[in-house]
Amino acid sequence: METQVTTAEAINILLIYCEKLGWPVDQIMQDAGVEPESMESLQRPVTLGELSRFFASAVKISGDPYIGLHIGDISNLDALGIVGQLYRYSKNMREGMFRIQRYLPLLHTVFNFDLVESPEHACVVMTPRHHAPEAVFVTRQFIELAMAYCKHGTEYASQAGLNPYEVHFAWALTAEEEKHYAEIFACPVFGNREQTQLMYRPADADFPNFFYNPVLLKALEAGADAGMELAPWSSNDLQKALLIMNVEEKERSRIARSLHDGVCGTLAAVRMHLGVLQEQVPSLQTAEFLQTLALLDEAAREVRKTAHSLMPEVLQQYGLNSALETHCYNLAPCCPTQIHFYSFGTPFRFEPGAELTVYRTAQELIQNAVKHAQANSIIVQLQFDGGDISLTIEDDGIGLPPDRLRPGSGLDILRQNVTGLGGAIAWDGREGTGTSVSVTIPSLHSIVTRE
Repeated sequence: METQVTTAEAINILLIYCEKLGWPVDQIMQDAGVEPESMESLQRPVTLGELSRFFASAVKISGDPYIGLHIGDISNLDALGIVGQLYRYSKNMREGMFRIQRYLPLLHTVFNFDLVESPEHACVVMTPRHHAPEAVFVTRQFIELAMAYCKHGTEYASQAGLNPYEVHFAWALTAEEEKHYAEIFACPVFGNREQTQLMYRPADADFPNFFYNPVLLKALEAGADAGMELAPWSSNDLQKALLIMNVEEKERSRIARSLHDGVCGTLAAVRMHLGVLQEQVPSLQTAEFLQTLALLDEAAREVRKTAHSLMPEVLQQYGLNSALETHCYNLAPCCPTQIHFYSFGTPFRFEPGAELTVYRTAQELIQNAVKHAQANSIIVQLQFDGGDISLTIEDDGIGLPPDRLRPGSGLDILRQNVTGLGGAIAWDGREGTGTSVSVTIPSLHSIVTRE
């Protein structure tokens, strides 16, 4: 009986990227003896022999001996499903590699994946788990695929150009392969080494990932833990985890806004009245009264700090431009609509409460387009012009029914939120012609730091 090493979902992932490369997917599957119907059950076990035949057919029909590396070159860790998402949202390379090591068996059992650290290196090491002669070809292809994903995924997650400074292969390389791999990894490569590994500098393991999100990590790990006990992970579970994150984030933001706009406003009013009272009653110029005012100021700062800490992590750390771009990117794999994000001008930071309002407004408008517009494409444009911000969200869907803008509706509440910032929002969407929403907020005050 052949060894089961992965599921049909893994081959489906590979087929998607073969298709993106323009390779004849149907011909590859036919040559490999893979029945299309067998791919419909994502959790169907796939043996080492089936996987090997698939790779061999892909190499033969495409005429590309570097299939794994080329697939990795046009994708990122999202294509690896749960394992890639766990890496992407981890705090840094070290934590991400630990999670890959723990959860990789959910994707396959072709090789082990380890982060080995020393004072001189941080090495991502890949060790085959199967050593029979028929396993050599597929193991090499699968490891090369993972190496490319790892290289591009690490660079993408950190947003800082983290690249290995040296790459080792446990097998011999021809001069042509060595040249090709050096271009892929942008560093020296060597064959016939003791192990296959990507070598990073020690400090790289601590460099923070741009998308770090402990809330989503908690949801993803809960699903992955359940998957290890019950069944392999599926892409549907990832959408459930994203939904959990969205619900939790909305609740965190609701609390943050209540604290920022409610409690902070009340404390500020109390502080103002006490200040006026202090001026009118000279006898209040005492150390005890001044201490009371100081404690009130401290309470207001603590409440404001708590409100800010409940805001979305990317928004808090990097501002509206990065947060909105990240949101569009995260949403794209979970919906059938193509979402494109464009930014113009020089991004700037402004008051956190206003940043959160603009971000939530954009989120709501995008979500409405995804859920109700029946669109094929959504274009999100964010423009920074001096102290002004313009946000435009367009779709090619069914248009906007007139009753959607009635008083008290969700869109009317969005209008009130934007108006509260001194801005304006306008909808242009006759039925059957798509919808365009324009938000303009003038005269925002740029800030350098926040409390």
